[in-house]
Amino acid sequence: MKKILGLSLVLMILSVAASAQVVVRKHRPGRNCVRSQITIGERAELRKDALRVRMIQRRSQRDGIVTPIERRRLQKAKAETRRDAFRYRHNLRRRLI
Repeated sequence: MKKILGLSLVLMILSVAASAQVVVRKHRPGRNCVRSQITIGERAELRKDALRVRMIQRRSQRDGIVTPIERRRLQKAKAETRRDAFRYRHNLRRRLI
């Protein structure tokens, strides 16, 4: 009887110790992991650029026909926004937060 109680006590202690380990959080697909590396000012600049791209797109589609010049201007604005986003994410800053 003492062996069974002792063994069950040891197993219970081991299970409690195993459950107290650090829980690894799973990546949430809806969250952007890189967001914390971009400052508030950079994020505002990216939002402003995205708004500018949407305005260009709306203006070019207003008459129903997107001319090659308008398409080139839109592609250039999108590429510039993507370039800025990449630069902001990879600017090698080391933040404490």
